[in-house]
Amino acid sequence: MCKTRRLHLALKNRKGQMHTIEALLALMLIISVVTFAAYSGSRRAQGESSVDTQLMLYGEDFLCVLDMERSDHTSWLSHQVNGTVNKGWNGAANITREWQNTTLNESGVFCKVEMVNVTSDGALNTVQSSAPHGNPPENSMTVTRLVTLVDPIRVYEVRLTLWYL
Repeated sequence: MCKTRRLHLALKNRKGQMHTIEALLALMLIISVVTFAAYSGSRRAQGESSVDTQLMLYGEDFLCVLDMERSDHTSWLSHQVNGTVNKGWNGAANITREWQNTTLNESGVFCKVEMVNVTSDGALNTVQSSAPHGNPPENSMTVTRLVTLVDPIRVYEVRLTLWYL
């Protein structure tokens, strides 16, 4: 092979290497642009998600504390449901009052409490409701706790809807 032909082939191979390097750089640039565009979008949805998560945790903790087992193997929450159903109490208002005694109410977190009866055919029947601050907005968070009453066995759902004002 002559020297000019070898030189020509060597230059041709370098040209092929340059095309490969250019293609890799272009790919990296495209990936960078797509990544930047994905992360530079609106952060509002993530903020709302964290607020929803915080409200959900507040509600679950609150209902969990009210539903803690006492020495008679019942809970304060089950007494409120039983008293509402069998003795004419306003258990939803009592639960709301307990919420208003927390520091969360002072921080602008408001609630609506509903007691819902789950009937034998699976239908939901609202037994009682308490909403001293009116109906919740669309961006509110609802947390539920099931309470079972025995003799006869009946299942009730206590719904706690929370929102920031």
